[in-house]
Amino acid sequence: MSGLAKGKKFEVYVKDDANIVEALAMVDKQDMEHPEDSIFPIFDGYIHNYLHLFWDPEQNSIYDDVGMMAYGPDENGLMRKFMPIRDNIEFSLYPDSHIDLQPDSGC
Repeated sequence: MSGLAKGKKFEVYVKDDANIVEALAMVDKQDMEHPEDSIFPIFDGYIHNYLHLFWDPEQNSIYDDVGMMAYGPDENGLMRKFMPIRDNIEFSLYPDSHIDLQPDSGC
């Protein structure tokens, strides 16, 4: 086992006014530039990037079957400040925010 299953963290740094699409693109960029450090299971010929798993470019929205928890730190540093990304795909992410995405496995 490797990666997230072993508790590794994955962080990307984006510009101050970045939205979720830009953040996901940075995940893909980091994975392409440093595949040896990747903690994600990108397989040749199967998954080429993560952006296409979560974002519908035709509707400019997060796919309906994607589970999402997106929070930034409140004034006490607790992850309680909700980010309405699903309602506003252009929403600027809060600094030091955490976003958990879960694609529907189709089960």
